[in-house]
Amino acid sequence: MAVYRAELIAHPPSGPPIDLGGLVSYSPRRAVRWMRTRAEQAGQQLGAPYGGGVRAWLRERAAFEAAVGALVAGTPLSLTVVDADGCTYALVARPGGLAVGAYRDGAVRGAGRGMPQEREAAWLAA
Repeated sequence: MAVYRAELIAHPPSGPPIDLGGLVSYSPRRAVRWMRTRAEQAGQQLGAPYGGGVRAWLRERAAFEAAVGALVAGTPLSLTVVDADGCTYALVARPGGLAVGAYRDGAVRGAGRGMPQEREAAWLAA
C-alpha cells in the first residue's frame, strides 16, 4: 500500500529549517487536503500580498483533483511562499516515506506529538 507524506517547513533567511508539522497517510487525497488546509492557514497569517498566490491556488477545484492525480502518479507537489522578512514557507506533499504505523509509537522525530489514527499519523511542531 502506498504511503503519502505532507509537510510544512519554514526556511528562515538565517538558521536551520523549522518543521511546522505534517501528515503521513495512505490516502493521497487526505495528504493534498492537509496541504491545502495548511496553505490556507499560512496564507491568512501572511496576509496580502504574500498570501495571494496561496488563495489563487485554493480557489481552483481542478487544481485539487490534478494534485491528487499527480501524487498518485508519483509526482511530488510543492507550494512555496516567501514573506516580507525573506522567510520561505514550503508546503510539500510526496509519495513515499515510512509506513503509517512507524509513526505511532514516537519512533520518528516529532511523531509522539501527533494524534495518530488507524490510517494516518500527524504531528505539529512545538
